[in-house]
Amino acid sequence: MTALDKRPNKFMKFFFKVPVWMYKIGFGGFEKMIGAQWMLITHIGRKSGKRYASMVDVMDYDKVTDTYYIEAAYGARADWYKNIQSSPVFEARVGRRKFKARAGALTTEGAGEMLVQFYRSKPAYTRSVMAMAGMKFKDENELRDLGKNLTLLAVKPEKE
Repeated sequence: MTALDKRPNKFMKFFFKVPVWMYKIGFGGFEKMIGAQWMLITHIGRKSGKRYASMVDVMDYDKVTDTYYIEAAYGARADWYKNIQSSPVFEARVGRRKFKARAGALTTEGAGEMLVQFYRSKPAYTRSVMAMAGMKFKDENELRDLGKNLTLLAVKPEKE
């Protein structure tokens, strides 16, 4: 069982909210100091109708297609993921860039390859994030297999 198989406890919820607060007070992009890039997603609750904010890892950005690749740490069970399924247009912020966006899931093979690519570009960060989630891997083949079980999304800005 990994950390992703269960809901985050109160400490982890607090831990995940700190970057959200940092972005909201104007420190978007500070995560680059630790070798990461994050996306702040503001979404509407599917039951409550309230606005919520969640932070996710940006695994890659394709300038040509203007597409961000992100991962949902708790997969399809994540509340923010369920919310964007219910209300597919959401607000996204990467650093100082803000935009309306939509997301689509990658195939299992695409997710596995994206995780390996992320690892190649940020090996220490990837290992630490995976370890925090209780996932260990020996090599890229094991990582690719782990990636096939994760929910990775392609996020594109909405056309005005």
